[in-house]
Amino acid sequence: MQAAIWGPPDRILRELEARRGVIGEFELNTAFRFGGLPFDLAERSLKLFAKEVLPVLKTWNTQETAHAAE
Repeated sequence: MQAAIWGPPDRILRELEARRGVIGEFELNTAFRFGGLPFDLAERSLKLFAKEVLPVLKTWNTQETAHAAE
């Protein structure tokens, strides 16, 4: 398991799911502009993350809450 995760949305989700399987729930800290990455590319990455990854991550919390209520 790597500390940093990057790549297309499907890879990010696979890596986060693997991490979740090993350590359980965790707090996510993201950085979209680092290492001299141009602002426009960082902004596109952030928007893609918000569109493709965040909706899936939100379902994880919903599933955990529903399971805890049973």
